[in-house]
Amino acid sequence: MSDKIQRDIIEQGDFKNDQATECSINPPKFRKAVYLSAIVAAVGGFICGYDTGAVTGITAMPLFQSNFFTEDNIDYLQGLLFALYLMTAAIGAFFSGYLCDRFSRKYSIIGASAVFSFGILLQIIGVNFGILLAGRIVGGFGSGLMTNAIPLYHSEISPPDIRGRLISFFTLMATFGQVVAYFVTFGTSYVDSNWSWRGPWLIHLVCCVLFGVIITTLPFSPRWLIDKGRYEEAKQVLIELHQVPGNHPLVTEEYNNIVAEIEFERSLGKRTYIELFQGTNRKRTYIAFFVSISTSFTGSVAISYYIPQIFQNAGLVGSSASIATTGGTGLLSLLVAFICLQYFIDRWGRRFVFLLGASVMGISMFIVGAMFQAYTVVNVETYDVAITNHYARNTIIAFLYIFTAAYAFSWGIASYVYPAEIFNMRTRGKGLALTYGLNWAFSILITYCVPLFLAHTVSGVYFFFGACCCVCFIGCCFIPETKGKTLEEMEILFGN
Repeated sequence: MSDKIQRDIIEQGDFKNDQATECSINPPKFRKAVYLSAIVAAVGGFICGYDTGAVTGITAMPLFQSNFFTEDNIDYLQGLLFALYLMTAAIGAFFSGYLCDRFSRKYSIIGASAVFSFGILLQIIGVNFGILLAGRIVGGFGSGLMTNAIPLYHSEISPPDIRGRLISFFTLMATFGQVVAYFVTFGTSYVDSNWSWRGPWLIHLVCCVLFGVIITTLPFSPRWLIDKGRYEEAKQVLIELHQVPGNHPLVTEEYNNIVAEIEFERSLGKRTYIELFQGTNRKRTYIAFFVSISTSFTGSVAISYYIPQIFQNAGLVGSSASIATTGGTGLLSLLVAFICLQYFIDRWGRRFVFLLGASVMGISMFIVGAMFQAYTVVNVETYDVAITNHYARNTIIAFLYIFTAAYAFSWGIASYVYPAEIFNMRTRGKGLALTYGLNWAFSILITYCVPLFLAHTVSGVYFFFGACCCVCFIGCCFIPETKGKTLEEMEILFGN
């Protein structure tokens, strides 16, 4: 850093300056610019969530199934369709650390939307399974990159007192996207043509393109700008985000803290993935990996993909009925996710939310498994399974609702917030790349194995996920609480 910049930092950091002392240290009650930037970026969550909801409903449509599957290969090809998407999403997440550090968080989000759009286009024009699969593969890469870049961007523009809430916007919008997709596919399921499944993806394409264009209006991350030596731009972004005068102590203090930390990190030499597993970084990395892998093993990803089929196994007749019931779970999830980010994540803390979610999800899975175990009826001729007991069917549906709501309230939000805030600037991009990449990778394993699991035991998969939730609960008893800490204070919290 040049002598001139060092003098500027010292001068700006002197709170005895007459102009600075006239300013109030308290930030505005409502920081419109921060909220607006976070909400616009969080629309990427809508894009990712819509994809999950759309493909869930589309693959349950008989017309789609007759075009791409046969009775002999439907389980295998459907699992392949989901698993390869998740595989390229994992690859996108792994590469996102380099891309976000090199080209910025903002440009990485724009690039992700472009790749995602191309993948959706291939799905729309797909006339055979190969083209359809190619679209899912390309789209998965864009989704993985977007899923990492947006929470990373959120964490670096957010003040500590509302950081959990702002990062949670991504999950809230993802849940909203799923709900919209459920009801779009419910409506198009009555269309007697290939537009019954092409229509939802066409809407997805339009949304994705518009999102990529709108992102160009957002500011860069101030921490990324300082890391690249663009100090004046970073200071201006902080002023715009906080909506205070340039000499305000709030801007000066945050600017000085970021510069000091980044300069210290630069003194450590070239950044590598190895340092994630060295010194105090090791603890953060292992905790982030635990949260990421545990999120996959709660069963949330598998349930979200296969819930229409699960409802059909529970006795609901027809794809439209199962899609509509699935949409109900999405509406409930949207409501509780909003309640969590508004009242719990920044007030009660991340660990409380993790523990509450794991306990409710575990109980729900054990009860669903018990209902399937006790009341499943197998058709000996077709080998189809169903629940004929009315009360058992309602119990299964009710606790699947509770499970999805509990996940949206807890792990669906906190699993994005917690890893995004515990890494320091030097390792944040690469750390989140590995963290979210692992989440996608283990989601592949779970999603691909669930159909095989269900083919051998209807109830066993729910008992398995219930047991995993118990392990998640125990593990979360030992993670540090990060509520109210600045990103720079994490060094102290995890340095002990």
